[in-house]
Amino acid sequence: MNTVVGALGALGPTSPSFRVRTRVPSAELGRYGVEMRHAPLLSEEEDHLFHSGGVATRARTLLAARSRLARLLEARADWDVALVQRQVDLMPSLRLERLAAEGKRVVLDVDDAIWHDGSAAAGGHPLARLKGTARKVRWLARRAQKVIAGNELLAEWLSAYSPHVVVIPSLVDPRLIPARVHSPGGRVVLGWLGSPSTARSLTAVAGALTRTAGILRTPTELRVVGGPAPRVSGIDVRQQPWSPQSERAFLDEVDIGLMPLPDNEWTRGKCAYKALQYMAAGVPVVADDVGVSARVIGHGQGGLIARGVDEWTEHLVALATNPALRARLGGAGRQRVEQDFSVEAWAPELAAALAGDDPAAKAETLSYSGAEARFRSASQ
Repeated sequence: MNTVVGALGALGPTSPSFRVRTRVPSAELGRYGVEMRHAPLLSEEEDHLFHSGGVATRARTLLAARSRLARLLEARADWDVALVQRQVDLMPSLRLERLAAEGKRVVLDVDDAIWHDGSAAAGGHPLARLKGTARKVRWLARRAQKVIAGNELLAEWLSAYSPHVVVIPSLVDPRLIPARVHSPGGRVVLGWLGSPSTARSLTAVAGALTRTAGILRTPTELRVVGGPAPRVSGIDVRQQPWSPQSERAFLDEVDIGLMPLPDNEWTRGKCAYKALQYMAAGVPVVADDVGVSARVIGHGQGGLIARGVDEWTEHLVALATNPALRARLGGAGRQRVEQDFSVEAWAPELAAALAGDDPAAKAETLSYSGAEARFRSASQ
């Protein structure tokens, strides 16, 4: 008998976290008797209006979306489980969270240090703190039958409010992504994939990119998908909005994936998903040593970890001038994702967490300590 899961989240259906944490694993979960039904706060059309309109348009859109979702929840949708990805509502009221939790098994999923979403480090809207996110997460964690954390750093914070925390990383399906073929000659394409709120991290490595371009004898391009690109001297810069099509084209063409991160309370909670996308495509990564990045990538395995401008320049030059090194690290990274961060590898644990199966019946424990141990082992 299938377990029907209603996936709830406070943004739209294509917002990065909701898409990655609920939509990406949906098909594979079906093989384990879990049917995912997506009910985010905003529809795709409302999401566009909310993020592109003025204050009045945003307010009308949000009010209409909240009313529609409240009606759905009050009608007691035929879900067995309410999966809350971060939170249900953008407003500080707990009304929608209470409706979601009433009469349902609740699973909370957290993939960012969202209790810091009102901080300057998070780079969100200045009024983000008015959402009351930290209070909502604590409320949900205390009531959830299971709390899923994207990494062990998030799990540590969440475990203060729930004894039922499991660590399941953000997942990729490499079966859907062709492996990049690295061949000599031609221009070198450096790439960054993300969202507008995180694109500012690229500015921090602009100096290293300029230095790299000055050393290389081949034309160099910076391709940015999903956010504004900085100006970089000596490098052709191209930017595109995110779409499934632009993401696929990016992964087909980029030679080196970039994941710069400042070191702060917000970025330490990141799940290194950018790196996993690059690695799944066979693209080597250069990343800052922040949070779980180094453990997910593995220095000299899926890519190279940089500490400071000099190492960023050194690593970029080494990869740009050596297609064989790119191919070796890219191949190792893809294999790493297949084994340790793919929907295929993690679907049994995720399905068990959602369905509420007895952890003792599984090959590996789903307790916080057991999941953390598996994550650490996979990331070394």
